Amino acid sequence: MVDALRVSLLVTTDLPPDTDLKEFGRLLVDSVLTLQRGEATYPALLRGGVFWLDRPLPPSDDDGLPRAAAEELRFAALLGHLSAAHPPGSARETVADAGRAITAAVVARYGDLGSPPAVMAIRGEDVRERTPRSAIPVGLETVAGPLPETVPSLPSLGAPA
Repeated sequence: MVDALRVSLLVTTDLPPDTDLKEFGRLLVDSVLTLQRGEATYPALLRGGVFWLDRPLPPSDDDGLPRAAAEELRFAALLGHLSAAHPPGSARETVADAGRAITAAVVARYGDLGSPPAVMAIRGEDVRERTPRSAIPVGLETVAGPLPETVPSLPSLGAPA
């Protein structure tokens, strides 16, 4: 068993076009505060930046040009770091636990959007290099209440290249 674990993480999902990204980020952060593997629960923290991966398309017009439907989903992402104290399994299992928690939270908030969020471990360099300057920071400042003392500190996202 590992005492503490830190994993760089990518979360991507489709969202309704009018979604508030900061709210989406808070949802992700809050969804992983307590992870579960079987009967065991353990504390975790997520910190990163949320952003749109696509550009919004203007709604359809009568000019004959193809445009996005008003209800067309947009692709959003979070790049960041997941930190867990005393996870009962490996890094891969911890990411799977986070994925289940994130999927449940996204479905509860936005409904069935056709496919579950993708949650995967990535290289730490990818977080630093690929987080756009326009990303909205989410993490420790969005958590309501005191932080568990057993969760190790998270690294800075650093300046994107």
